[in-house]
Amino acid sequence: MLFRSGTNPFDGLIGRTSQVNGLCLASKGKALDMAYARMFFELMEDELADMDPDAKPDDKKAAKADGDDKEAKDEKKKDDKPKWDTLDGIPDWFVGPLLADLVQHEVGHTLGLRHNFKASAQYTLAQINSDEVKGKKAFTASVMDYTPVNFPGPDGKLKGDIAMIDVGDYDMWVIEYGYTSGDPKEVAKRAAEPGLDYGTDEDTGGADPSIQRYDFSKNPLDYAKQQLDMAKYHRGRLIDKFVKDGESWSKVRRGYEMTLGMQTRGTVILSQWVGGVYVNRDFKGDPNGRPPLQAVPAAMQRDALRWCIDNTFYDDSYGLTPELLERMTTDKWMDWGGFSEARSESTWPIHDRIAGIQAMTLTRLMNPTTLRRVYDNEFRVGTEQDVLTLPELLDTINNAVWSELDKSPGGSYTARKPYISSLRRNLQREYLERMIDLTLPGAGSGEAYKAISNLAVYRLRQLHDRITAIIGEKGDKAGNLDPYSLAHLNEAKIRIGKALDAGYVYNQPAGGMGGMPFFIFGQPTEGPKPVDMGTPEEGR
Repeated sequence: MLFRSGTNPFDGLIGRTSQVNGLCLASKGKALDMAYARMFFELMEDELADMDPDAKPDDKKAAKADGDDKEAKDEKKKDDKPKWDTLDGIPDWFVGPLLADLVQHEVGHTLGLRHNFKASAQYTLAQINSDEVKGKKAFTASVMDYTPVNFPGPDGKLKGDIAMIDVGDYDMWVIEYGYTSGDPKEVAKRAAEPGLDYGTDEDTGGADPSIQRYDFSKNPLDYAKQQLDMAKYHRGRLIDKFVKDGESWSKVRRGYEMTLGMQTRGTVILSQWVGGVYVNRDFKGDPNGRPPLQAVPAAMQRDALRWCIDNTFYDDSYGLTPELLERMTTDKWMDWGGFSEARSESTWPIHDRIAGIQAMTLTRLMNPTTLRRVYDNEFRVGTEQDVLTLPELLDTINNAVWSELDKSPGGSYTARKPYISSLRRNLQREYLERMIDLTLPGAGSGEAYKAISNLAVYRLRQLHDRITAIIGEKGDKAGNLDPYSLAHLNEAKIRIGKALDAGYVYNQPAGGMGGMPFFIFGQPTEGPKPVDMGTPEEGR
């Protein structure tokens, strides 16, 4: 929780004892928030025109009663833009809280506090945006978290504080622990109290999904849904509202990239909940102490899994239209703000970008560590309790990736209107390669690998049969398929068949393979016979 002095740039990280010179990227996160805020205020200027974030509800009622509301509307007709003082197009009432939040964070480091990335899990999103919290207390347990902005919704109304308005419960507690004149052990006994949870840099990426950078609320799924709703809303207004007359169409590309970033951030955060385990730091004897390890409820894992699938696997989740794509160009100004853009190709690389996001999602859901955690949770949780099992996880992903095979293709398909779209073919090819990898030695070194490998082989056999039912044994059954889909399915069938027919060779002598087992793909062929060199005695 606290750190001691050190001189290495990474002191305090990965087993080191201090973080005085440690890595802090809080300002980077705020910069990203400001970039999105600029787009937000440009797109929402009509909805935000009447907003006065400092006015109280009673003030607004009084203004309406006095007839000032009509006067304000008449004034709005003259100039439809908000009358705020702005900093680079962003209102000062928005910049101020974010700057104060950042300053509190960095001052916390000077007092000895480390990052606490579990602090954002103190309240639900509904609580954060309620009268109980708004304007009265900090909406996370610590300023030492990386917390994103609590943006208004599509209606332009602020539902809660946009940033931290004070230090949190954890901050007060950890300062008491570090600077008390009494027994710090007595202070530490409060670890099980709400708002005092802790998880720092080394814990991110671990089993506890609530210890993440830039997540928000006790159930980040609520925030991710809200962010995606905003991303979709903004995408529909990029052409008409974001780009003003006389401005470059390259703003469409920048705006879309920001909405895609919001979508990707949600995927990264929520995928961590699959196979998750809460890690509590309570000691034995602490009041209301919790078990140190508690599996995330199965319902939360399923919700997170479904969100990741629904918002990355399917074409319509990206909102790409010909109207958008023909305007997603770049400027070629070699200045500091556009140097990377100037080196980019003018046409946006559609398939590369979408395939990259889909591959990232598959990696986070199907990597051996995630699969091991899901498998271990089956044993960690009592048999009478609901749990997300490994077969359920693999089936859910498989059914979503190959949903086109659920029924025989009817009608006729062409290269312009394929049976399987190009984005989905890329996803299926990526999935297939990962499933084959899971059947091979080296896909995992632990005992869970055996169950994972067996399930992967079984699912591949099922997939092989499903594809065969569509295209036939030699690809001659589906004459109505387009050339893209037919070639894709035929290649997938062959690839699966080769992997499943691979020869298994054990206990190889030391040499090129180092004695490790390996697979030989395809059928054995007769090669040249070895030359008889005779016995050693004959050689003499």
